[in-house]
Amino acid sequence: MTAISVITVCLNAGATIERTIRSVRAQTGVSIEHILIDGGSTDATMDIVAHYRDGFATVVSERDRGLYDAMNKGLALARGDFTGFLNADDAFAGPGVLASLAAAAARIGGDAAIGDVLQVDALDRPARMIRGDRVPARKLHRGIAPPHPAFYARTDALRAAGGFDTSYRRAADFDLMARLILAPGFRAAYRPGTVTHMRLGGLSTQGLRASHAASAEILRSCRTNGIRATTWTVLSRYPQKAREVVHGRLMRLRGVRADSAWATPGC
Repeated sequence: MTAISVITVCLNAGATIERTIRSVRAQTGVSIEHILIDGGSTDATMDIVAHYRDGFATVVSERDRGLYDAMNKGLALARGDFTGFLNADDAFAGPGVLASLAAAAARIGGDAAIGDVLQVDALDRPARMIRGDRVPARKLHRGIAPPHPAFYARTDALRAAGGFDTSYRRAADFDLMARLILAPGFRAAYRPGTVTHMRLGGLSTQGLRASHAASAEILRSCRTNGIRATTWTVLSRYPQKAREVVHGRLMRLRGVRADSAWATPGC
């Protein structure tokens, strides 16, 4: 059975962490190693984690130097065949999504498996559908990488690539995935369908100024990694983002919701 390390990074996530934990606990068909890296929460987060403590392989709660530093801590602890990241505002879309990613990677002997991510608002209504890609290398020069919450790669490959470069504040996930995708012989399987429900409000969804800062970091990553990109090619990703938002809003009009599977007991 494939072993998958799921790393959850959190800080003061008492309002959402239980939903995240329950979605991990519900996974079937794979062996799960759930690692939690907390940045020193002062709310109810760690009380909730303590209630589910037996299901975690490792829990670390201490101050860190930001999101990507915390992710690197988790990656250093991971022992699964594959590793991915599920943050404390997010949840898996269903109980079999990790098994389906593992099966997709196994079919091609791949180094990673990629799925889709549905961004949702605070009421769990669809806001944006972000699809993965069968040939992600073709879009890197436009600043488009696979959606990180639905990207599971071999743990040894993530480490060999060097983990997250913490000099990036907003685009270290793009940078790491770019290094992996460009590595000689890298193969990724695309598994169509939603893997993760991602709540709006993270680093990637903080408005226009944040988006400009992310674009500048993506361009720096492209140039560092030998990807022929310009300011204009990176900005050309926005029409695709707009289409993703339209798709999400159409899903909302059809009444799609993302909250029922992992509702907190009694709610």
